[in-house]
Amino acid sequence: MQAQLIVCDRITHNEQVKGHQLGTVLNHQMIPVLPYALDLYILLKIFDLPQGKSIDTHFEFNNDRGERLGKTAMTVLRNYRADDQIPGVDKDFALTLVLTEPGIVHIKCFADGEEAAWYPLTIRLQEDELQKTSSTG
Repeated sequence: MQAQLIVCDRITHNEQVKGHQLGTVLNHQMIPVLPYALDLYILLKIFDLPQGKSIDTHFEFNNDRGERLGKTAMTVLRNYRADDQIPGVDKDFALTLVLTEPGIVHIKCFADGEEAAWYPLTIRLQEDELQKTSSTG
């Protein structure tokens, strides 16, 4: 089994093409104030999933010090692909993460209790960026 994460500012499920339309893919996010409630959208792609098997998945969010910032409830996923495709599933998630400091948030996906994929998201405080710009200009 292989897993991939993509974090965006929005994800829309398109029934006509049976797929997902992604907004802006995020590597960093500027926030105006702390604490801040950040809406995130995650596309989880799992492939090479054994036929007929379901997996329990959840996300955990940690800071650079390894402290947990949040955790989602368990979601059960199974293969929904046609017989002529590699078995797997694409699932989008919408969640809100409360941030209390800038830095890197490590978004980890767990499948059946094992870490399957992770994604780094850098959080920058707008005030800090303004200070950097004014001190260099």
